[in-house]
Amino acid sequence: MGRLFRKMSVAGQIFMMTGLCLVLTAGCALFAVRDLVGERGAGLRLELIGVLSFGAVVSIGVVMVAVRRLLLAPLERLDRHLTQLVTGNLEVSAAEPMPSRELQRVKETFDRVVVNLLKARSRYEDAQRVLASRTSTVNRLLDFSQTIQGAGAVGQVFASLSHYLQTELGLAGVTIVSSEPEATPAVRIRAAWPESLMRKDAPVADMEASSCPCLRQNLPKCFKAGCSPVRCAIDSCLTLGPEYPAYCIPFNVGQKMQVVVHMLLPVGADWSEEQRQLAQTYVNTTASTLISLDLLAQAERQSLTDGLTGLYNRRSMESLLQREVALSERHGHPLALVMIDMDKFKQINDAYGHAAGDHMLKSFADCVRITLRKTDLAFRYGGDEFVIVLPQTGIAQAIQVVQKLRQAFGAVDFSHAIARLEHQPTLSIGVVERSVPDNIVTLQNLLTAADHALYEAKSANRNCVKVYGPPKAA
Repeated sequence: MGRLFRKMSVAGQIFMMTGLCLVLTAGCALFAVRDLVGERGAGLRLELIGVLSFGAVVSIGVVMVAVRRLLLAPLERLDRHLTQLVTGNLEVSAAEPMPSRELQRVKETFDRVVVNLLKARSRYEDAQRVLASRTSTVNRLLDFSQTIQGAGAVGQVFASLSHYLQTELGLAGVTIVSSEPEATPAVRIRAAWPESLMRKDAPVADMEASSCPCLRQNLPKCFKAGCSPVRCAIDSCLTLGPEYPAYCIPFNVGQKMQVVVHMLLPVGADWSEEQRQLAQTYVNTTASTLISLDLLAQAERQSLTDGLTGLYNRRSMESLLQREVALSERHGHPLALVMIDMDKFKQINDAYGHAAGDHMLKSFADCVRITLRKTDLAFRYGGDEFVIVLPQTGIAQAIQVVQKLRQAFGAVDFSHAIARLEHQPTLSIGVVERSVPDNIVTLQNLLTAADHALYEAKSANRNCVKVYGPPKAA
């Protein structure tokens, strides 16, 4: 009966309750009439009216209670829940069933609204977390970019890349290796984390760059744990084995340097697409910065060096020589300065053309590079004149150096570039040592003294070395 009552509409429930009350009132009236007629007949009309009035009052009260219970109370409950919903409390629901099917449908609609709002809030919170994570990632990328752009050395850039990669990706290890065929060693470690990652019994310097598929193909590669018997050649130099999933990203810096970034995740992890893209972004930022540094270094070298010979030019000579003179003064080290002139260069240039003269100048520069130390400085002073500075070198050692230079230049075969060359080109050389007793201490004094020595060499029929000596008193 109760289930049938709840399935009825609100109007039907009120109508049913009103009918029951009227039936009850009519029954009470009939009983009253029976009693009054049977016992006494006087005042029948008045008592009957009183009974009917009482029954009507009771019916109205019952109907009001029914309306209150069946309509107003559920609506008030829904109103409270809606008020909580508006204030942001989504953990509300009209849990108890409604007394009619219309109100039950309203309750079900309300519950669906709450469920949808909860889903929307969950999606919003997930989106906020993703946005916060990406914002944090972007901020760290900006911080990384500013850090490496402020770095003045290549080593600082590689160290920063290693730090940010292991922090951002939660790596078990990261190694950055470069390959430069013209460098010694050709393959070397640029950065490694942790310090225990590199094996001491298998140095990277012994690795063949051609055995690294990433360097050879210049493509990033992902190596899953235990899925590939052939991995990056760098693995053989690491203390962490192939059970660590690896991801390698190669890139080029200019035309001479290849770099590969070798990253390892902890055991059991796997490289996701998002992680690979993030690693690639860091590497791309690094490559861009290193290329900029390389171009800047090239521009600086070009501004300081002679375009034909590759030696320092006269523009850079004064600042570099002043530095060496100051270091010699500060530490009390000897300093030798050499001035060199190619014998009869103008005649060869006029007779065989400027191409022959340029070939001689470049050949001489090659002899300088194979003869001098890395700490020595060589300048094209102008035309076919050159200046060489030998730090921490006395006059005796300086003479040995320039004699080796003369021998190297004398051994150059010019026949394939200069046809019918009658005589092997020679050099006239003047040498001076920075000397306090002789007052040859400043740069200008050194250049003047070396020029005097060179003039003596040229006056002595050329092709010789002369050492500057102070003029003797008359």
